[in-house]
Amino acid sequence: MSKLGAKGSRGRGAKGRACDGFHSRSFLPSVPLPLGPPAPRLLCPSAPLPLCPSAPLPLAFRLWGVAVLALFLMMPPFSLASDSGQGRWAILISGISGDPELQEEFLKWIRDLHAALAGPMQFDRGHVFVLFDDPSKDPGLISYKSTRENLEKVCREIASRVGKDDLVFVFIAGHGNFDAKTYKLNLPGPDPTAEELASILYSIPAARFVVANMTTCSGASVPALSQKGKIVVSATKSGMEKNQTQMGRFFVEAFKNGNADSDKNGRVSVLEAFNYAAHKVEEYYSTQGLLKTEHPVLDDDGDGKGQSDPGPENGEGFLARTTYLDTGVPAWARGKGTPEEEALLAEMQTVERQIEALKYARSEMPEAEYEKKLEGLLVRLATINAKLRKNK
Repeated sequence: MSKLGAKGSRGRGAKGRACDGFHSRSFLPSVPLPLGPPAPRLLCPSAPLPLCPSAPLPLAFRLWGVAVLALFLMMPPFSLASDSGQGRWAILISGISGDPELQEEFLKWIRDLHAALAGPMQFDRGHVFVLFDDPSKDPGLISYKSTRENLEKVCREIASRVGKDDLVFVFIAGHGNFDAKTYKLNLPGPDPTAEELASILYSIPAARFVVANMTTCSGASVPALSQKGKIVVSATKSGMEKNQTQMGRFFVEAFKNGNADSDKNGRVSVLEAFNYAAHKVEEYYSTQGLLKTEHPVLDDDGDGKGQSDPGPENGEGFLARTTYLDTGVPAWARGKGTPEEEALLAEMQTVERQIEALKYARSEMPEAEYEKKLEGLLVRLATINAKLRKNK
């Protein structure tokens, strides 16, 4: 008989430890095609990937894909300035732990994530705010006690300094609860509902948000947090999944040492981090012989419906595929910074986004047209990569 993974309630939970087949085809003699999830993105054409044949999509998704393609093909060149340390902000918050061991575990998640943001991803340390239920656990790291009042204070401070094109990353650890009607984040003092949490966070006038809610019952927060231009990652698919989650630590792990860099382009997208962590969650429950009590989902199209396997067929994942928390510079190219290299990196990122847009619009165009356009983009991308690596 399977065992339940953990018990969950406000401030309580068992401690956790370490959390398709494809058909191949290609039209280029030496460049495999990236044909869509769950296979990883092809950004380095030299890396062979498993491929999936296409399937007809509903008309709404096909029209959506064409609109996305048109939008991104008309975009001006991507500017590295928008992803500089000054244009990125982070709020790392952990609510009531309720258990000494869980408190240590949540603090480890926060420490590791802070180290990744302030280290390899080069966030300005003054742009990373940490809120924890007991600031005495690490006074040098923790900015405030994780009360609703302090969260509002942090959001007001960021709102007074943020640029409209900036990126705000919010990571939420701890516990949530759901009474079959309303999700609440368990904080010391008053608990904000999902709607109140969204109102607090989105009072920051930034264009780009990534909100990762790793709490129990977090799936019930997705409808309120979901908006156009917002990426929402949830540890659970609904408010009925109340047991302690594992998704948080694997999501943090995804950004350490390039663990989730499936396309080997030296960067980890939000979608890559989600896929990596979701796979690790599956692996954890399987190896522990536990009944899986959490099902991570992602929403980035604003429909309020998270998907466990984001892709063109369900309209999710496009924004997450092209959103990164880093500086916009691949790990192997960091420290260069000449004008020529910055121009090449900007061009590379634009081409990467165009490839993703093309993949989402594929079902609405003849196969020959798709292959011709993709071949041109892949050749262009390979040329850029070759120039960059030549200067390593």
